[in-house]
Amino acid sequence: MNCQLASYIGDRDINKVLLDAIKYQEPLYGGHATGMGVIKGDQIEFVKAAGPLEHVKKTHPEILELKGTCGIAHSRYSDNAAKNVDYNLDEMAHPYISDDGKLALMHNGSIANYKKLWKELEKEHTFRSYGEAVNDITDSEVAVHMLSDALEQGMNMIEAFQNIAPQLTGTFLLTVLNTDEPDTIYICNWYQPCYIAIGKDEIMFVSSRRGLKDMAKQMDRVFQPPKNSVMKLTRGNIEIHEMDPDREIPQLVMNTPKAIKLIKEKIKAEKRLDVRQLFYGLHPEGWAKVFDVTPEEWTAYRKAGIYVMNPYFELLEALVEAGELVESIDPRSEGGNMVPRFSYVLA
Repeated sequence: MNCQLASYIGDRDINKVLLDAIKYQEPLYGGHATGMGVIKGDQIEFVKAAGPLEHVKKTHPEILELKGTCGIAHSRYSDNAAKNVDYNLDEMAHPYISDDGKLALMHNGSIANYKKLWKELEKEHTFRSYGEAVNDITDSEVAVHMLSDALEQGMNMIEAFQNIAPQLTGTFLLTVLNTDEPDTIYICNWYQPCYIAIGKDEIMFVSSRRGLKDMAKQMDRVFQPPKNSVMKLTRGNIEIHEMDPDREIPQLVMNTPKAIKLIKEKIKAEKRLDVRQLFYGLHPEGWAKVFDVTPEEWTAYRKAGIYVMNPYFELLEALVEAGELVESIDPRSEGGNMVPRFSYVLA
């Protein structure tokens, strides 16, 4: 999965900041479900439902009433939901709330070993994302219960993430609110897309650079933090800690001219491709050439949770700006709703 996320701490209109960030990112991958949560005193107020942002605004207009100074938002993409609406229940949208109501967690990625973790955790925890028709849950929900258990053992948030991360396989970036720490957001990222923007007395996170469309120029610093890290975001500040010392970060560098050549050839052959079709049209052989690895190595990286998405997204943006590709947003039926998706043709 490659969901689109946003978080913000500060005094701007948090509803507009977060939902605009989701709107700008949603056509990359996303739109199957939408959710937002904010800290309100000692509680977390949240709204989540199946469908893209504009759909959820109409079916759950209360999402527009969420206010605060610290919040998170999420646009879900799920391969399962794309094929089967029973995997796109409202309860399967993010964020997920811990049993004690103190934590709200959203996730980008796919936790490969979630079923094993679920079987252990369900002895003590309620899984609200369970869908009877598919006899399954959303993989992401295991993480909020694991984190809550670690905190109950006396760990702080950084330690709790460092404790649970080695137990997770697959792809993951976890973002969490904790009512015990207002105006604080935690991010635990193995190798998923992540941008941080820091301003005076404010801070923001988005998955992809497009999410900062309105904010980048208003912030003092915009950067991509290191992979394999746990981050603590507070007003105007970020602390970065190593997530898992046993994970090795691969040094993958895109050969841009080769990527441009393969992208143009693929679009020319197919006439029109959306952002996801184009990516998988070059997987694995094309991307292996672009990153100078074998197809087997590329596939192994993917299995290990190494998703190199932002360089691809940003190359498409650059080709559009250069007048070499034409971009449009084309709706398609997935997960029981019409969802937006960026599509491309040669100029």
